[in-house]
Amino acid sequence: MIRSLIILCTILSLSGCAGLFIAGAATTANIVTDTRTTKQIWQDNNIEFEVAAIGNKEPFKGHVRVVASSYNGTVVLMGQAPTQDLINQIEQRARAIDGVKTIHNQIKAKEPLSVTQISNDSWITTKVKSALLTDSDLNGVKVKVITEDGDVFLFGYVTAQQGERATEISRNISGVKQVIKGFQYGDAEPVKVDLPSDGVTTQTRTQTQTQTQTQTQTQDDSDPDVETFTISD
Repeated sequence: MIRSLIILCTILSLSGCAGLFIAGAATTANIVTDTRTTKQIWQDNNIEFEVAAIGNKEPFKGHVRVVASSYNGTVVLMGQAPTQDLINQIEQRARAIDGVKTIHNQIKAKEPLSVTQISNDSWITTKVKSALLTDSDLNGVKVKVITEDGDVFLFGYVTAQQGERATEISRNISGVKQVIKGFQYGDAEPVKVDLPSDGVTTQTRTQTQTQTQTQTQTQDDSDPDVETFTISD
């Protein structure tokens, strides 16, 4: 059965810097850098923290599971809640958080995951991250991975080709039900990186202008369904 889900959004240019790892040999990689300012990164982290805290407040406590990813104030909500009314209430409270500009609500209408299911998701995330880090086509590319109920969410600043490669790798990891792309797309620039023995890379600061991208993903019966959307500002 063919299934496609497309959400078209606009990405604006961002500015900032990237993180570092302990490095070894130097090489060159084509990278679209996370260029948010330090202030914006802090605000995004705070948004994620405050969204997670919603689940510990009434009437949600003990009844829902809420996870969020925020990029430049654009928030993807993930998790589970038993009713659509609770899902709507969570979204309403998330919209009231300072710095939130746009919300993509991916919370499922079902009972929260068990400890065993959460553990399984953590293992899937570990396998996906490991596979992405060791892939030569993604050398130096940072991809944030969150797994909820077997659904793998991918975030980060990438080219369209890098995004498709990360999706293909993730789709073929055992236990993955579907891959949902929440990438910021842009033009890559050659960047000097340091490559340690374990395959993790260090990327240095660079500036890039991100562009609007439209991605359409169509799957056949042999592959998991892939929901495709582009995070916007």
